[in-house]
Amino acid sequence: MKRGVIDTLRRGAENAIANWPLAAIRFAEVVMFGIIAVAAVILSLIPLLVHLGIVFRDVQSSEEVAAVIGTLLERWTLFIWFGTGVLVMLIVFVLIHSYVEAGCARVFVDADRAAGPAVAGPRQRYRLFSMDRWLAGAKEGGWKVFWIYNLAWSVAALILLIPLIPILVLLLVLRENPAAAAGIGCLGLIVFLIFAVVVGIIVGMWTNRAIADWAVQRGSARQALASGWRAVKSDPGRHLLAALAIFVVAMAGSSLFASFSMFAAFGDSVGHNMTFNLVTMPLRMVGSILSSAFSALIGSWYLATYAALAVESQP
Repeated sequence: MKRGVIDTLRRGAENAIANWPLAAIRFAEVVMFGIIAVAAVILSLIPLLVHLGIVFRDVQSSEEVAAVIGTLLERWTLFIWFGTGVLVMLIVFVLIHSYVEAGCARVFVDADRAAGPAVAGPRQRYRLFSMDRWLAGAKEGGWKVFWIYNLAWSVAALILLIPLIPILVLLLVLRENPAAAAGIGCLGLIVFLIFAVVVGIIVGMWTNRAIADWAVQRGSARQALASGWRAVKSDPGRHLLAALAIFVVAMAGSSLFASFSMFAAFGDSVGHNMTFNLVTMPLRMVGSILSSAFSALIGSWYLATYAALAVESQP
């Protein structure tokens, strides 16, 4: 039986809430990434700047800024190593996230199956989380999910070249006409950004469904991507509406938690009141923590909703 979008979303939400430890794992992942990123900058970029004799608190005039830029350009090879380090760090982040996502997908799919096809019922019927089950899913599918991300986003990168190449060609042809080149550049940037957003939404739906399909079928990354694309293509309405509904809720929640920081930043607008900033610092921290926790729960809801679609499609 094919469920409606509302029933599918509710099923995913109940699954995500019943297995809330998965959202806690996602939250811990975000915190860990933040700590690693800050530590990496401190341990790599700051010593590099000190080695070059750059101290930002001494940079105040435009001439000093120009001198800093000149120093950086002269030693640009050092930043190739820094950029390589950042790339390696991002790959590690994606790899870790892949293992987290594989474990979550395994639990959500097993929980959806255990809950049965009935729409109504107690939420606890979805309660199936255990660390052993999550670890088993992560171990079995982490590497496959990693390749799901890599293959899908590699395809997306190639698709993004479709509008980018003609824009670059036009800019090259019009290089002798600065006004026309500027107009084409601005218009092309708008077109490219809109196209990139559309591609990002579609690829996000594709990868999410492919991960859910892997958890159902336990096949290879290529098989999961193929079945995920067929599913999205054959039923675009429910996949898109579910994704948009979750996106709207995510934006509303983000706006709510952003209001904490906006209120806390009120001191800056009334004269950089240090006392006010110190008093409201806990409010900023609470808002940031709640926002990250909410985002983790939204991510669980998104995957659990697509897991419901994947389980439903199986005979």
